[in-house]
Amino acid sequence: MDVKDILSSRVIHFASMFHEEVELGVIQFSDHYYVYASICNDRGEFLGRGIDKVERDAARQALKELYVNAYDR
Repeated sequence: MDVKDILSSRVIHFASMFHEEVELGVIQFSDHYYVYASICNDRGEFLGRGIDKVERDAARQALKELYVNAYDR
């Protein structure tokens, strides 16, 4: 992955089901999406990531990994 290969990127903020702010970054490449999700709370900083050809599937992967890391669920 190289910066010149990025087609678009955006960052979305929303409240998690536990009322903590989640940052979701979506980076589009020509052949896939890279999505990261992060939460910073009093226990630390937690991160999840997902890579897929479909943006929604990459986001689901990232959020699932994030929730497992942050909440052990």
